[in-house]
Amino acid sequence: MEPVLVYNRRDVFTKSNLNKLRREGYIPAVAYGDDIKSLPGYVSKKEFEKLYHQKGLAGKIKISIDGKERTALIKDVQTHYTKGNIIHVDFQILSENKPIYVEVPIIFENTEILKSRGLVLQRQMDTVEIEGLPKDIPEHLVIDLMSYEKPTAIKLRDIKLPEGIKITEDLDEVVAVIDVSEITEEAAETEEKKEETSSNA
Repeated sequence: MEPVLVYNRRDVFTKSNLNKLRREGYIPAVAYGDDIKSLPGYVSKKEFEKLYHQKGLAGKIKISIDGKERTALIKDVQTHYTKGNIIHVDFQILSENKPIYVEVPIIFENTEILKSRGLVLQRQMDTVEIEGLPKDIPEHLVIDLMSYEKPTAIKLRDIKLPEGIKITEDLDEVVAVIDVSEITEEAAETEEKKEETSSNA
Protein backbone atom coordinates (compact mmCIF):
# COMPACT_ATOMS: atom_id res chain seq x y z
CA MET A 1 0.00 0.00 0.00
CA GLU A 2 1.29 3.44 -0.93
CA PRO A 3 2.21 5.56 2.12
CA VAL A 4 0.09 8.61 2.90
CA LEU A 5 1.72 11.81 4.16
CA VAL A 6 -0.35 13.58 6.82
CA TYR A 7 -0.72 17.31 6.15
CA ASN A 8 -1.37 19.39 9.28
CA ARG A 9 -2.96 22.83 9.10
CA ARG A 10 -0.93 25.78 10.39
CA ASP A 11 -2.56 28.88 11.87
CA VAL A 12 0.47 30.68 13.33
CA PHE A 13 2.84 32.33 10.85
CA THR A 14 5.61 33.90 12.94
CA LYS A 15 9.25 33.12 12.28
CA SER A 16 9.63 31.76 15.82
CA ASN A 17 6.77 29.32 15.20
CA LEU A 18 8.37 28.11 11.94
CA ASN A 19 11.68 27.54 13.73
CA LYS A 20 9.85 25.70 16.54
CA LEU A 21 8.20 23.37 14.03
CA ARG A 22 11.56 22.60 12.44
CA ARG A 23 13.15 21.86 15.84
CA GLU A 24 10.29 19.46 16.60
CA GLY A 25 10.88 17.47 13.40
CA TYR A 26 8.43 19.12 11.00
CA ILE A 27 8.76 20.97 7.70
CA PRO A 28 6.55 24.05 7.08
CA ALA A 29 4.57 23.70 3.85
CA VAL A 30 1.82 25.13 1.68
CA ALA A 31 -0.74 23.16 -0.34
CA TYR A 32 -2.79 24.53 -3.21
CA GLY A 33 -4.98 23.35 -6.07
CA ASP A 34 -8.24 23.97 -7.93
CA ASP A 35 -10.33 23.69 -4.76
CA ILE A 36 -7.63 24.91 -2.34
CA LYS A 37 -6.33 28.41 -2.96
CA SER A 38 -3.49 28.28 -0.43
CA LEU A 39 -3.40 26.19 2.73
CA PRO A 40 -0.40 26.69 5.08
CA GLY A 41 0.60 23.62 7.02
CA TYR A 42 3.42 21.31 8.03
CA VAL A 43 4.47 17.70 7.51
CA SER A 44 6.71 15.20 9.26
CA LYS A 45 10.34 15.78 8.23
CA LYS A 46 11.17 12.07 8.51
CA GLU A 47 8.18 10.90 6.47
CA PHE A 48 8.54 13.57 3.81
CA GLU A 49 12.26 12.98 3.28
CA LYS A 50 11.57 9.27 2.84
CA LEU A 51 9.00 10.01 0.13
CA TYR A 52 11.14 12.70 -1.47
CA HIS A 53 14.06 10.30 -1.71
CA GLN A 54 11.81 7.81 -3.54
CA LYS A 55 9.80 10.19 -5.75
CA GLY A 56 11.96 13.31 -6.24
CA LEU A 57 10.77 16.74 -7.33
CA ALA A 58 7.46 16.61 -9.25
CA GLY A 59 6.87 13.15 -7.81
CA LYS A 60 3.26 12.07 -7.17
CA ILE A 61 2.39 11.22 -3.58
CA LYS A 62 -0.68 10.58 -1.45
CA ILE A 63 -1.42 13.31 1.08
CA SER A 64 -4.09 13.44 3.81
CA ILE A 65 -5.74 16.82 4.49
CA ASP A 66 -8.36 16.91 7.25
CA GLY A 67 -8.64 13.13 6.96
CA LYS A 68 -9.31 13.21 3.21
CA GLU A 69 -6.79 11.45 1.01
CA ARG A 70 -5.65 13.43 -2.03
CA THR A 71 -3.04 13.02 -4.78
CA ALA A 72 -0.40 15.74 -4.83
CA LEU A 73 2.79 16.72 -6.62
CA ILE A 74 5.93 17.72 -4.75
CA LYS A 75 6.01 21.05 -6.56
CA ASP A 76 8.87 22.88 -4.86
CA VAL A 77 11.41 22.11 -2.16
CA GLN A 78 13.40 24.90 -0.49
CA THR A 79 16.66 24.13 1.26
CA HIS A 80 18.80 26.16 3.66
CA TYR A 81 21.42 28.06 1.65
CA THR A 82 24.34 26.85 3.79
CA LYS A 83 23.16 23.78 5.72
CA GLY A 84 21.32 22.17 2.78
CA ASN A 85 18.45 20.85 4.93
CA ILE A 86 14.85 21.15 3.70
CA ILE A 87 13.10 24.19 5.21
CA HIS A 88 9.86 24.46 3.19
CA VAL A 89 7.78 22.43 0.73
CA ASP A 90 5.02 23.29 -1.78
CA PHE A 91 2.40 20.69 -2.70
CA GLN A 92 0.07 20.95 -5.71
CA ILE A 93 -3.18 19.11 -5.03
CA LEU A 94 -4.31 17.41 -8.23
CA SER A 95 -7.78 17.14 -9.77
CA GLU A 96 -8.07 13.60 -11.14
CA ASN A 97 -9.95 14.64 -14.30
CA LYS A 98 -7.85 17.68 -15.21
CA PRO A 99 -4.60 17.34 -17.25
CA ILE A 100 -1.42 18.64 -15.64
CA TYR A 101 1.99 19.67 -16.92
CA VAL A 102 4.97 18.09 -15.20
CA GLU A 103 8.72 17.88 -15.77
CA VAL A 104 9.90 14.31 -15.38
CA PRO A 105 13.39 12.76 -15.54
CA ILE A 106 14.64 10.90 -18.62
CA ILE A 107 16.17 7.54 -17.74
CA PHE A 108 18.51 5.59 -20.06
CA GLU A 109 18.46 1.79 -19.84
CA ASN A 110 21.17 -0.64 -21.01
CA THR A 111 23.88 2.04 -21.20
CA GLU A 112 26.53 -0.64 -20.66
CA ILE A 113 25.74 -2.19 -24.06
CA LEU A 114 27.13 0.88 -25.84
CA LYS A 115 30.64 0.33 -24.50
CA SER A 116 30.77 -3.17 -25.95
CA ARG A 117 29.84 -1.64 -29.30
CA GLY A 118 32.57 0.99 -29.17
CA LEU A 119 30.04 3.75 -28.54
CA VAL A 120 29.50 6.40 -25.89
CA LEU A 121 26.38 8.29 -24.72
CA GLN A 122 26.44 12.09 -24.58
CA ARG A 123 23.35 13.33 -22.72
CA GLN A 124 21.81 16.62 -23.80
CA MET A 125 18.63 16.64 -21.65
CA ASP A 126 17.89 15.29 -18.17
CA THR A 127 14.18 16.17 -17.93
CA VAL A 128 11.25 16.87 -20.24
CA GLU A 129 7.82 18.43 -19.75
CA ILE A 130 4.83 16.17 -20.35
CA GLU A 131 1.06 16.54 -20.20
CA GLY A 132 -1.56 14.08 -19.03
CA LEU A 133 -4.08 13.16 -16.36
CA PRO A 134 -2.58 12.69 -12.88
CA LYS A 135 -3.31 8.94 -12.92
CA ASP A 136 -1.30 8.53 -16.16
CA ILE A 137 1.75 10.64 -15.26
CA PRO A 138 4.84 8.38 -14.99
CA GLU A 139 7.65 9.03 -12.53
CA HIS A 140 10.11 9.08 -15.46
CA LEU A 141 10.42 8.34 -19.18
CA VAL A 142 12.66 5.53 -20.37
CA ILE A 143 14.94 5.30 -23.41
CA ASP A 144 16.21 1.75 -24.02
CA LEU A 145 19.63 1.81 -25.71
CA MET A 146 19.68 -1.90 -26.59
CA SER A 147 18.71 -1.33 -30.23
CA TYR A 148 21.28 1.43 -30.93
CA GLU A 149 24.27 -0.05 -32.77
CA LYS A 150 25.78 2.98 -34.50
CA PRO A 151 26.28 6.73 -33.95
CA THR A 152 23.01 8.65 -33.99
CA ALA A 153 21.06 11.48 -32.37
CA ILE A 154 18.13 10.47 -30.15
CA LYS A 155 15.28 12.97 -30.29
CA LEU A 156 12.25 13.52 -28.07
CA ARG A 157 10.07 11.96 -30.75
CA ASP A 158 11.99 8.69 -30.29
CA ILE A 159 10.77 8.26 -26.70
CA LYS A 160 8.02 5.68 -26.24
CA LEU A 161 5.26 7.34 -24.23
CA PRO A 162 2.73 5.73 -21.91
CA GLU A 163 -0.87 5.87 -23.09
CA GLY A 164 -2.51 9.24 -22.42
CA ILE A 165 0.80 11.12 -22.18
CA LYS A 166 2.27 13.61 -24.63
CA ILE A 167 5.45 15.69 -24.68
CA THR A 168 4.84 19.44 -24.73
CA GLU A 169 8.30 20.40 -26.02
CA ASP A 170 9.69 20.42 -29.58
CA LEU A 171 9.84 16.77 -30.62
CA ASP A 172 12.94 17.45 -32.73
CA GLU A 173 14.93 18.45 -29.63
CA VAL A 174 17.95 16.16 -29.18
CA VAL A 175 17.87 14.18 -25.94
CA ALA A 176 21.24 12.50 -26.39
CA VAL A 177 23.90 11.74 -28.96
CA ILE A 178 25.43 8.31 -29.40
CA ASP A 179 28.94 8.72 -30.74
CA VAL A 180 32.04 6.67 -31.39
CA SER A 181 34.06 6.18 -28.23
CA GLU A 182 37.32 8.18 -28.02
CA ILE A 183 39.10 4.96 -27.02
CA THR A 184 37.91 3.29 -30.22
CA GLU A 185 39.07 6.28 -32.29
CA GLU A 186 42.50 6.23 -30.62
CA ALA A 187 42.82 2.49 -31.26
CA ALA A 188 41.95 3.02 -34.93
CA GLU A 189 44.56 5.79 -35.26
CA THR A 190 47.18 3.57 -33.60
CA GLU A 191 46.35 0.75 -36.02
CA GLU A 192 46.65 3.11 -38.99
CA LYS A 193 50.08 4.27 -37.82
CA LYS A 194 51.22 0.67 -37.42
CA GLU A 195 50.09 -0.13 -40.96
CA GLU A 196 51.91 2.96 -42.32
CA THR A 197 55.07 1.93 -40.48
CA SER A 198 54.85 -1.61 -41.83
CA SER A 199 54.33 -0.42 -45.41
CA ASN A 200 57.32 1.92 -45.18
CA ALA A 201 59.62 -0.72 -43.73
